[in-house]
This record gives sequence, C-alpha cells and structure tokens, in this order.
Amino acid sequence: MVYTITQVQLPQQIKNERKCCVWKEVLLAFLFNIPFFTHGVETTNLTSSAHAGHFISSPQNEEISYTSMAMTIAAGVTAPIYCYVIDRFGRKTGIFIISMVQGITLVPHFLLNKNNIYVVQIILHILAGISSGGLFTILPIYIKETSVMRGFCICLMVVMTTVGYLMKMLLVMEVRLYLMVGLVGVQFFSMFLMVESPCYLVMKKKYDAAQRNLSKLKLLAEDDPNISKEISSLKDESDRAKSNGKLSVSTVYRTKIWLDGIKIGFVLYTVNVLCGSILFLDQHKTLMQLKLVADPESTLVLACLLGGSVCCLISITFLDRKYLLTLGYVIITLSTGVLAVYTQAEMAINSLREVPVISLGILVFGYGIAWGLPTLLVVEMYNMEIRATFIGIIYFYSQVIKLAHVHTFKYLEDFVGVYTMFYIFACVNMYGVVYTLFAVPNTKGKSVKQIEKQLRRPKLPA
Repeated sequence: MVYTITQVQLPQQIKNERKCCVWKEVLLAFLFNIPFFTHGVETTNLTSSAHAGHFISSPQNEEISYTSMAMTIAAGVTAPIYCYVIDRFGRKTGIFIISMVQGITLVPHFLLNKNNIYVVQIILHILAGISSGGLFTILPIYIKETSVMRGFCICLMVVMTTVGYLMKMLLVMEVRLYLMVGLVGVQFFSMFLMVESPCYLVMKKKYDAAQRNLSKLKLLAEDDPNISKEISSLKDESDRAKSNGKLSVSTVYRTKIWLDGIKIGFVLYTVNVLCGSILFLDQHKTLMQLKLVADPESTLVLACLLGGSVCCLISITFLDRKYLLTLGYVIITLSTGVLAVYTQAEMAINSLREVPVISLGILVFGYGIAWGLPTLLVVEMYNMEIRATFIGIIYFYSQVIKLAHVHTFKYLEDFVGVYTMFYIFACVNMYGVVYTLFAVPNTKGKSVKQIEKQLRRPKLPA
C-alpha cells in the first residue's frame, strides 16, 4: 500500500492570501495613481484644467483660451500616439514616457519662477496636455489589465487628481514645485514594482511571461489552476478578436458589437465634455448674482468635488458603474436646473440666498461622482486587442469636442445668457441619464465576453 501526501490549503490560509492580495492591490493602486496626483498639483500653476474649466481661480483674460487650446490640442494629438506605443512596445513603456514628460515639465515650471511669462505658460500647457493625454488613456488600461479591484483602482484617479488641486490651498508655489519633484521620483521608483500587463504579453503570444506576471499579481504559483484558467481566457479573448481579420475601419463596421461599443464611448465622452463643467466649475461666475465675498481659491467647488470623488470611490465597490453614472447625471441635471433659475439676468436674489450655493455644491458633488466613470466603462467594455486603439480614438474625439466647446462657449454665453446655458447643459445631462440607463451594459465583475452578450447585436464567434 502506497500513501500519497498531498498539500492542501486550509480555508484560513486561503483567506489570509486573499486578504494579502487585496492589500497589495490597494497599495499598488496608490502608487500607480501618483501621476494623477502630480497632474493635480501641476494644474494649480496653470490657467486651465483637464475639465476645460478654470476652477482654481477665475482669471478673466483672453490668454485663457490660448492656454486651454494648447493643452487640449496636445492631449488630443498625443493620446492616439500613446495608445499605439503601448500596443507596440508595452504598457510599462507608455507609463515611463508619462513620468518622463512630467519630469521634463518641471524645467519650465522652475524657469517661470512666479513670473507669468506668456511663452512659458504656453509651453507648460502643451507639456501638461502631453502628459494628460497619456494619463487618462494608458493608466486606466494598465490598471484594468492588472487589477481585480479595477473599479476602485481606476476611480482612485479622480480622488488623487482632486487632492492635487487642493494643494494650492495648503502649499505655496515653491513648495508645490518641490513636491512635484518628489512625486516624479516616486513614480520612477514605482516602475520597479510594475510588471508588464499579462494581456499585452498574450497579445504578443508570450504566454510563459504572461503566466509569470499573472502569478506575481495574484500571489499564486505559476502552475496554479486559476492562473492557467485565466491565461486560457485571455487567449480566447484574443483569438475571438482576431477571427474577423486585421483591425481596420471595415472590420470595425462589420463587427457590430465593436461598432456599438465605440458609439457608447463617443456618447459618454460627449456628455462628459458638454455637461457644463466649463461653467459650474467657475464658482465666481455661477454665483455672481449673489454678490458674495470673493473666494479666489474656489473652496466650495474643490471641497464638493473631493466629496463626490470619495463617494464614487466608496460606492463603486457595491454599485454597478452604469447606475452610479446615472445617479451622477441625475444630480447634475436637477442642480443645473435650479441654478438656471437663480442666474437669470437682472434677477435680484433677496431671499433663499443659500439655495444656489447649496445647489452648486450638490452639482459639483454629482460631477465628482460622474466624471471618471466613462473612462472606467470604456476600458472594461473593449476587447484587449482593440482596447488601446478605441480608447485613443475616443479620447482624440473628446478633445476635438472640448476644443470646439471652449472656443464657442463665450459667444453662446454672450448671445443667450448664462441661465440659458444652464438649461442647455441640463438637457445634455438628461440625455446622459436616459442613454446610460438603457444603452450602457452592466460591467461590474463581468468579463469582456459577458459584456458583449449584453449588447443587442450578434456576438463575436465563440
């Protein structure tokens, strides 16, 4: 009689490993999202932001449109280039380039030295646009492909960016610059903790390397059945995408699921740009009728934006993305409608003066919930073979829309008035509510194949 000794993991041991894996993911999420914190700190020295609004202060001069234009064009042009690079050379390469660009940005920041030199300001906004074009495309893709807690980890970017905005209220400019130096140093250090995305390695048919990296991410042995099962699932996802031939415009048109997916991305990003952030993030202009004491730091807006982003970070762990995004759009729609009433021209507000202030706070809170979720939805929705390409295209499209929006907003505002613009933005967000609720698939805890089955088109070959 021969006895075979088999090592069996006890339930408590498995539980401890899972707990360790969760804490590791949370720690790595903070490290990998530091570039968003750096971006937020950098924005405190700029005249515009990634939201197309200047909510840190309210400078009223014509140079804002040129700096916004420089930042938007740079972000839009470089995003597809970044996405091509990470498909060709790997996700880590793209993240390294982002950190390098943020480091290079420090040179004109120090040269500026409190003097608002116009040429240097333009250079700063171009470099900020180059880095943000990669931040909002590459990092979400990498986190989606390497993290189980992808909802939490991607929504953390909203919190980190907003905390970076708050640094203007806490630190003087010189200290913020040295803080950026330290953050860029941490970013380069964190590169040693990163492993290449298993999805990218499977795309390149490097299955052994993908299995090794996946085992490091999951804290499991390379020969563990769960690792083999996931690698097999990634191979299947890659093969299904390649079943229709090489990616091209005609391939996308023939593959109706991909076509529907990119339509959803276009609509969500359009609503995100045209939701009214260019107006309501400017606290001074929104509350101009009240003639309140000046608040150059926009404390109300920043505090509520942080509150909404933290609420999104907490809620994403138990709510599906589409319902949380719908909630954000509902809050924005209702609050925008209230502000439209209180910003009518020549309207004297003598009673209930706290209503527009509270409405603005609730509005920005809802925006804090909503603005990062379209990014999360698109990275979860697309097949890994076309993920970077589609996100690069959609981000480029969003910057084109933003550029047109920034340059036409002033003319529309002068023509129809602020309150009418609020009504228009309320209608845009109402459309976002209906579209998100009925057209966007559920993505929480689902694979790409499960998400594809929810779209009302024939699915890809099995």
